[in-house]
Amino acid sequence: MGAATAAALLVAPAVADEDSIGVEIDQVQLGNVLSNLDVEIPGRAKEAVATSTAVGNAATGLVTQGDVDFNAVQSQSGIVSAYSSIEGGSARQTITTTTAYGNSATGGTWSGNTYYNAEQTSEGLVEAETVINLERTRTAVSATTAIANVSVPSNEYGEGAAFQVQKANGSVTSSTDIDIDRVRRSASFGTTAGGNAVSSTGTTSTNYNGAVQTTATGETIVASTDVYIGQARDALAATTAFGNSATVHNEWGYATLGREGSELFQGNDADIDSQTYVTLDNWNGYATSSAYGVGNAATISNVGSDTGLFAVQNNYGTVYSSANFNGGSGSGDAIVTSTAIGNAATATLCNICGDAALHGRTQQYNNGSVIAQGGVTVGQAGSVYGAATAVGNSATYQSNGQ
Repeated sequence: MGAATAAALLVAPAVADEDSIGVEIDQVQLGNVLSNLDVEIPGRAKEAVATSTAVGNAATGLVTQGDVDFNAVQSQSGIVSAYSSIEGGSARQTITTTTAYGNSATGGTWSGNTYYNAEQTSEGLVEAETVINLERTRTAVSATTAIANVSVPSNEYGEGAAFQVQKANGSVTSSTDIDIDRVRRSASFGTTAGGNAVSSTGTTSTNYNGAVQTTATGETIVASTDVYIGQARDALAATTAFGNSATVHNEWGYATLGREGSELFQGNDADIDSQTYVTLDNWNGYATSSAYGVGNAATISNVGSDTGLFAVQNNYGTVYSSANFNGGSGSGDAIVTSTAIGNAATATLCNICGDAALHGRTQQYNNGSVIAQGGVTVGQAGSVYGAATAVGNSATYQSNGQ
């Protein structure tokens, strides 16, 4: 099934009432959007916090009560780039958040019905970069995220009907570079790069979701994390790269991602690359290096009510993941996981009452290479755990009672 066919099949399951609040947003961004923040610490600081955010187009339509009819059309073709760094001596607490979105749309209500539609096209490069270079810190945390198109519909105590068309026609890169002599307590670094992302949530809500997500041939989506720490305790580095991702989490109400005859469509033609490198001279506690790459991912989870997942997933790009750990002497445990998947679909129902049903249909086609690589080198360690997993197509439907 092609993207045009899938778009024709996807029809919104409800129409907004006349009394609902109407939000119409049309945005075009042609130039570059750049955010750059440098934090210098010549000596010591209690806290060092750096936040850098760049968004080509941002549209929001949220109400606390009543119905909302949200419609957004967004187009971005320039470069969207976010950069943040913390460098110098020492800080008790070090936190960086670096975010770059080509297009971002959010809409919903906390008491009423949500009628949501978003059309997003990203043509230019979207990139995010974080650098931390310090002598010492007690805790270090960073989150680096670059995604071409982001759509976030939500609903509570009502009905949510959401539909998205997302086209990522440019490349996406996200990188984290860490160099610290000593971390006394804990270090955690996350890096994410993605083409198209839908994240829908609902509570005590009937939740319908549909989307058409595509990435372009010849483009790349790359996420990388490179960590060096001389002395460390409880160090974690996690890297994720994806072409298309659609996620629904609902509680206490019927929820579906796609429907029979109007399936979620995901087509990834970009190459996906996720890499993590962790080097610790001396460490205790745990040391984790993980890399996850996926062409298309569809996930729905629900509690206590009927749940459906209907998806068509086509992957043509190469999916590559690499997780590596190099440790000197230490008494802690080393954990390395590398996972690469062409197409992944997961539906989970927490069937508390015992009479809710899980249903659906998934069609998956993978024509790209899927490669997972991992490496561990240690001078001394408590335990070493390693896993490399490569899967062309994966579909899981599971219902669990309590």
